[in-house]
Amino acid sequence: MAKLLPNERHQAIVATLQQQGKVLAADMASRLNTTEATIRRDLRQLAAMGECKRVYGGALAVTPASGSIAQRIALSGDEKMALARAALTLIGEDEVMFLDAGSTHLYLADLLPRDRRLTVVTNAISIAARLLERPGIRTILLGGEIDAEVGGCVDAKALADIDGFHFDRAFVGVCAWDAEAGFTALRYQEAQFKQHLLRRTGSVVVMCTQDKLETYAPYAFLPVARVDHLLMTHQGRSALAQQVTRHGGNLLYVDPHHGDQP
Repeated sequence: MAKLLPNERHQAIVATLQQQGKVLAADMASRLNTTEATIRRDLRQLAAMGECKRVYGGALAVTPASGSIAQRIALSGDEKMALARAALTLIGEDEVMFLDAGSTHLYLADLLPRDRRLTVVTNAISIAARLLERPGIRTILLGGEIDAEVGGCVDAKALADIDGFHFDRAFVGVCAWDAEAGFTALRYQEAQFKQHLLRRTGSVVVMCTQDKLETYAPYAFLPVARVDHLLMTHQGRSALAQQVTRHGGNLLYVDPHHGDQP
């Protein structure tokens, strides 16, 4: 293979990040017929451009969990719907539950049963609006300033409001996961809100789409050991699944085309 120009190497690296979520400097050097030192320099340049996060031996892709809720809900729709359907099996009667801001949780809001006397607390207006169309579900909306990028309230008012509850179950939104940092968020205030939420809940449920695995967001807030139920697709079998089961968490795989699978 002929040596590539720097911009051609960058394009190849970015394409690999998009496909696999990460690159290893040694593997990429072999593929592109160059040295590891050259690839490491390329990765530093790409990281400075916001295209990846440098880690030991390579780089991670930046999480796709950015943009508005409207933009995110259109991504991986079949996968998110399958996760939401599977999540229904976890919900009992008379639960007080928290639905965190997030596009996957919008799908769940549309499916929540109306005959289980559920109380749903949320920090997202979009989720509260969906639940208004589902009589039989008691809905409580936390206050505060709406962060359009988060899709909900995560400021001091929202923190104060959440102190008035103890949740049977919380569906916690995540932006990214990697083996070193655990589950992470894109924004500091969002991560602080989620950490506060975790102190007010019993069971923690994470619905993780495949595109968030082995990607980067800067603020860690949730160790795998704290997750009681992880829902993910068969395609997403990974080190994350191994960590969850090792710590005693329940792992539920779903098929994005055929509903939940044991």
